[in-house]
Amino acid sequence: MIISILYYVALILFLIVYAVLISLAWALTVWWDRKRAVISAMTYIHAMMLFWLAPGWKVRVQGEEHFDRAKPYVIICNHRGMFDIPLMYAIRPNIRWVAKRELLKAPFVNHALLVHGDILLRRGDPLSARQMFERGKEFLRRGVSVAIFPEGTRLKSGEMNRFKEGAFKLAQMAGVAILPVAIDGTGNPLVGWKLRRPHTFRLHVLPPLSAETVAENDAQTLATMARERIESELRTMKPGENL
Repeated sequence: MIISILYYVALILFLIVYAVLISLAWALTVWWDRKRAVISAMTYIHAMMLFWLAPGWKVRVQGEEHFDRAKPYVIICNHRGMFDIPLMYAIRPNIRWVAKRELLKAPFVNHALLVHGDILLRRGDPLSARQMFERGKEFLRRGVSVAIFPEGTRLKSGEMNRFKEGAFKLAQMAGVAILPVAIDGTGNPLVGWKLRRPHTFRLHVLPPLSAETVAENDAQTLATMARERIESELRTMKPGENL
């Protein structure tokens, strides 16, 4: 229990310092850093500190060779828990997330979303969806990847929900490849409010669906292909295994 308390104290102190530093970085770079590469580099440190500060927590990454940082992708991954987003930064991507606008109500998270320049989506709003596509295409044209949870809302059972078509339509509009990523270990890192120790988080980058494949298939077919790839990879991983 003491270790868990120390973790939360250290994390809150870090988040306060980080909020000040990233605000300064944003003010100094927003005028010339159109890709917000500086902010993304700082976000990597921010995200990894969630894992580094916790004794007994480990991050395991496979398949980084499938991720070409010189190319923009629409990145999709399964949705297991609140640690999904920070875990994605283990591969050091320059990405913009498509996130639900409700997250602006969450302390620290709202500040990070605004400074990072993520794409906020109001569910059920056609205008918001069109704006998401336009902003997504603009980032992809700049060479910045866009990350989306195609499930939308995760299931409490831990099983994968069906994939919605938005991410795949965006890839078609922008003419880019889709990069599937399988995530495990983010659904149960806590027991109540206490840290589960030891605990392992896993991120597997899968071979991309090429821009040619994206262009040749409809969005529903692409969604099915991507879901099957991620589902198959999850079966080869060891869910919840603590090493």
